[in-house]
Amino acid sequence: MRNLIFPSLILLAAASKAMAQTDCARPEIQLLRNSQALPATAAALVTTATLRVAPAAGCPEQSYRFRHAEITLVRHGRPVLPIQLAEKPQLDLRPFQSHYQTGDQLRVFIAYQNIATVAPDGTLTPLLSAKDAKSRPGKLDLQTADSKGITYTLPLAKP
Repeated sequence: MRNLIFPSLILLAAASKAMAQTDCARPEIQLLRNSQALPATAAALVTTATLRVAPAAGCPEQSYRFRHAEITLVRHGRPVLPIQLAEKPQLDLRPFQSHYQTGDQLRVFIAYQNIATVAPDGTLTPLLSAKDAKSRPGKLDLQTADSKGITYTLPLAKP
C-alpha cells in the first residue's frame, strides 16, 4: 500500500506545478489608438482606431492579415445598428458615436477563414484550410462564435 502512495504523491506534486499554456494557434485582436492599445475598462468611444491581429501574449511573433472584420455596437446582448464590415486596419467609428450609451460594447469579430499568416517573403497562408472553411448547406451550425473566429469586446461609457 505504501508503495502506491509515494508515486501518487510525486505525480500530484508535479501536476500542481503545471502551468496553463497559451493557444498560439489562435491570434488575438487589438484595437490601437496612437499605437497604444485601448484600455479594457469602460471608456468613451474613440472616433478612429487601428485594428491589428497579433499573436497571443507569450507566443512567437507572427504577422497576420485579415480580409474583413465585423464591427458591431451591442446593447444588452443585441446589436444597436447593423454590422459594419471593415476591410482595412484603419477603423472609422464615427457612425457609432451618436448611438452608443454607457454600458454598451463595441465588438469586433474576425472569422478564422478571413485571417491569413504572412510569411517573411509576403506569402499569405490561410489560418483555416479551405476544407475546414467550407460550410455545410442545409445543416444547422451549432458552433459558438469563439470556435468560428476571434472576438474583441470594448466596454463603453459616455464621458
